Amino acid sequence: MSSDLSDLILSLTPEDGSSIGNGAMMALLKDHLPQLSEDAYAEARDALVDDGVLGRGKGRGGSVYRADVAELELSVTPEPVAKPAAKTTRKKSAARSDDPTQVVSYRHGETRVNNPEVGMVHADTDPDGEKSKWAYDAHLDPVLNFDSARGAIETLIDDALASDDPVKMKDALTELKRLQQPYLNWTGKAEKTSFEVDTVSLHVHERVDPATILANAAKRLKGQDASSQWRQADLFAAPFENLPLRQALDFYSHEKGWSNRLVAGDSLLVMNSLLTKESMAGKVQMIYIDPPYGIKYGSNFQPFTNKRDVKDRSDADLTQEPEMIKAFRDTWELGIHSYLTSLRDRLMLARELLTESGSVFVQISDENVHHVRQLLSEVFGSKNSMSLISYSTTGGFASSGLSRTGDYILWFAKDKAKVKFNRLYLAKDRNEAVRGDYDQAIFANGSKGPLPKEQRLRPETIEDGTQVFTDDNPSSQGEGAATVDWDWCGMSFHPGKGNHWKAPAPHGMRRLTRANRFLITPRGKIRYIRHFSDFDQVPITDNWFDIAGAVQDRADPKVYVVQTGNKIVERCLLMTTDPGDLVFDPTCGSGTSAFASEKWGRRWITCDTSRVAISLAKQRLMTASFDYYALRYPHEGLGGGFDYNTRPRVMLGKIANNPDIDTIYDEDHPKITAALDALNSVLTATPPKPIKPAQGVRKGKPVDFAKGETLHEWEVPFDLPDDWPDATKQPFEAFHKARQAMQRRMDQSIADHADQETLYDKPRIDKNKLRITGPFSVEAVPAPTVLSLDESLPAEEADSTVARSGETSRQSLWRDELLKTGVRGKGGNMMKFAEFEVIPGTKFLHASGSVADTGERVVVSFGPEHAALEQRQVEEAMNEAYTLMPKPKFLLFCAFTFDPEAAKDIDEMNVPGMTFLKVQMNTDLLTEDLKKKRASNESFWLMGQPEVDVRKRDDGLWQVEVHGFDYFNPKTGEIEGGGTKQIAMWSLDTDYDQRSLMPHQVFFPMADAKGGWNRLKKTIRAELDEDLLEQFHGTVSLPFEAGDNKRIAVKIVDDRGIESLKIVALEG
Repeated sequence: MSSDLSDLILSLTPEDGSSIGNGAMMALLKDHLPQLSEDAYAEARDALVDDGVLGRGKGRGGSVYRADVAELELSVTPEPVAKPAAKTTRKKSAARSDDPTQVVSYRHGETRVNNPEVGMVHADTDPDGEKSKWAYDAHLDPVLNFDSARGAIETLIDDALASDDPVKMKDALTELKRLQQPYLNWTGKAEKTSFEVDTVSLHVHERVDPATILANAAKRLKGQDASSQWRQADLFAAPFENLPLRQALDFYSHEKGWSNRLVAGDSLLVMNSLLTKESMAGKVQMIYIDPPYGIKYGSNFQPFTNKRDVKDRSDADLTQEPEMIKAFRDTWELGIHSYLTSLRDRLMLARELLTESGSVFVQISDENVHHVRQLLSEVFGSKNSMSLISYSTTGGFASSGLSRTGDYILWFAKDKAKVKFNRLYLAKDRNEAVRGDYDQAIFANGSKGPLPKEQRLRPETIEDGTQVFTDDNPSSQGEGAATVDWDWCGMSFHPGKGNHWKAPAPHGMRRLTRANRFLITPRGKIRYIRHFSDFDQVPITDNWFDIAGAVQDRADPKVYVVQTGNKIVERCLLMTTDPGDLVFDPTCGSGTSAFASEKWGRRWITCDTSRVAISLAKQRLMTASFDYYALRYPHEGLGGGFDYNTRPRVMLGKIANNPDIDTIYDEDHPKITAALDALNSVLTATPPKPIKPAQGVRKGKPVDFAKGETLHEWEVPFDLPDDWPDATKQPFEAFHKARQAMQRRMDQSIADHADQETLYDKPRIDKNKLRITGPFSVEAVPAPTVLSLDESLPAEEADSTVARSGETSRQSLWRDELLKTGVRGKGGNMMKFAEFEVIPGTKFLHASGSVADTGERVVVSFGPEHAALEQRQVEEAMNEAYTLMPKPKFLLFCAFTFDPEAAKDIDEMNVPGMTFLKVQMNTDLLTEDLKKKRASNESFWLMGQPEVDVRKRDDGLWQVEVHGFDYFNPKTGEIEGGGTKQIAMWSLDTDYDQRSLMPHQVFFPMADAKGGWNRLKKTIRAELDEDLLEQFHGTVSLPFEAGDNKRIAVKIVDDRGIESLKIVALEG
């Protein structure tokens, strides 16, 4: 039957790829198979969909189309084309045994502008732009003092009265009312009506495609290599679009294929760049912000990639990242006042990025939720407040007062009237339902009544065929056309004074009656029957206690000190975005928003100031794996959405307006009437003892058959009384059989006409495909220009942020410290200096002096105070050094941290007679007030190059081995050979194009059994060579062929997130 039905369905489905509705298909099928049930059709249809022969289409009630025809006609498809089945039979959705399981990633058809790749950036090709000025909302009075504004108010009143113009008077009253509104005030708010942000480019440092990396570890099939079996033509041919050199150098002027973005840098700079450089205003659908909850330094920042049990105010856990130190000062220098200013500035730019239907979510604790809510109201308008969501966290016992076991999410819309909202549901628990409101039932024989106590306490004992239900009010407030009496079971019911029936009268009420959707309470009230099966879902509210303590799952464990749970972000994302929409998170942390966006097919951009956070997020995303959610319209890609599961939702109004109820009643009720007449004839001919009906006008009153009294339809008992004559058995059974048959047809019609509620968190999973993260770029905000010693800075405002400064004139302090302590080298060697002085006319060289022992000239270039020393500064400082006479013997680049491209340039520079040195500055110079004591008196030490061994094997392939790099131990104040113990991750680009790094092999030497590539799902690892995959946790690369560029790039990242880059030419 199944095979014949499948063949029949295929023969009736249009062969041109157009769709046919399920209702129309069912009608055609019944012409051939009159007894065909909806369930049988659904089972056969779903099997064909699972086989890839049919696809699901749009329309009321759903539709199907020939997927094999539709996909074969497309020249380009984002999914592999399904082969037509030679013989259509029902089978389980499983991978074919003779084909490899497809490992794929979602690809997005959108484009992005060509922001610069770091290897193509020079001082003259990508100069800093003019500062962008952002004004605060004009409706907020900058003078937040009533008395000082009294004169303006009096003038407003006088002018309105003098005008004698009703419109001006109304406007004046509106303005006066506004001025009386409460407001949130803080130090620094009243003094500024705008702020400025540096306009900089976002430089692409890496292009990461996990498929390219994992292809090296794929199992080799006979006659195929990794690339041919992993890279389907459409999905993996071009993970990144490389523009021609001329277009690539013409920054921000050309479009290229979309890739997601992980950006290192201050969020204010990143958002400003997206708005001013990339014209992304109105392009972001959802923004998720997880700012620090309160003033705790150590608990908000993680100093090492493998250590998240940090303690506040602990010197050992104090971050060594200058950017993070600055971020802490900017956020909390003036306590809550700095915090509110910092958050307000970012919310203002977030508002500009959002689409008109977009949403912003801010995660916060009870410590500052009241302040942040008022802040959001000022920026977005209180009218655009959507919800205050509360969710549970893992809690403990408080030493005093009540323990805190939850946090909050503030949800605001860009425009509440236009906001995108997908309603989410939770499945109802039937066992919980029967213990609660669903305490009544229609039993297998058709009778209604309360569930027995035993069955309510032990729902598993409820017999099959029992329909549990709750009763509801069939009337609503307000009089109308349906404010009439309704007669049923010989009784008359009224909706109540000032009320009306929810169903139109008479036809709607008649259909509800015929569909057996009413009951009469013991007190004689009419109630509507709502079955548990009418809708087995409950809408999610603003209390998310169902995900209490849901930090992570086993497949994606917690890796960051302030990591948000996946399910929290996912729920926000699913409510307010669709597949392909863009999500932005300015507080990346461990990358939870990016992870959730990748899982659900959304585009994403995220940023963070911390190198540790960026390193953890990059590793987490590279090693992530997900279920493959089937696309609803494969030929439309992600833009067509997923093939979501749906649930029918039966509603009173749908039943009341279903004309099929009348049709079925007219066809089937005469059989019930005939059976009832036959039953009454037997009862009056051979009368048993009187019976008391259980409902209706004669409830509890005897019906005496000996007196010729007969039963109404609603009075017939559901079980045959023992004293009734045998002749009643046949008409009694015929009556109930006809009644039950009509009820089944009506129930089926009600189900067919029910609305289908989409379950946005339950798309159909394609078991034939496995999914990994798609391509993403790792980018960075360039460091600000460093001022020379003869330049001065304007006085800083109390609420300034790292995005608005970064330049420093503190070189004089550092110069004095350098002269006093010298530079420490490996093995205790010291470089001491005799004197230092300012160099006239130079901008990037900040001091000139001589070595104490030899008198040789040395010049110094200091990096930024709160950012990495960048490639452009290295280039400019070197150019200035060439012009000096006499030429210096040493050029020292002193910085708290080095951009890897800058460090690479310093290491590779070879100028006869000059030596270029990298000097690490101790962050103690920035944290005297934050640390309890200084770890050592060493303020400057030499940095070594990463140790990399490149060798050519006998078979002509190349291989790389990393040996680590010099590592400064802040606890001992000593420089140690780090070896490989501190290498958190290293990557290899086997064909470096000098634009940006594209890793072909990535290694995690510090990963444990659950870390690194071991995080991949077992189903994906089954497609990989475990021996090759295990090598991805070592320090020796897989063998590789030399690429067209004959050049490799090796990037090493230590456990502090510090990166070192080495470029090696392949010769021989």
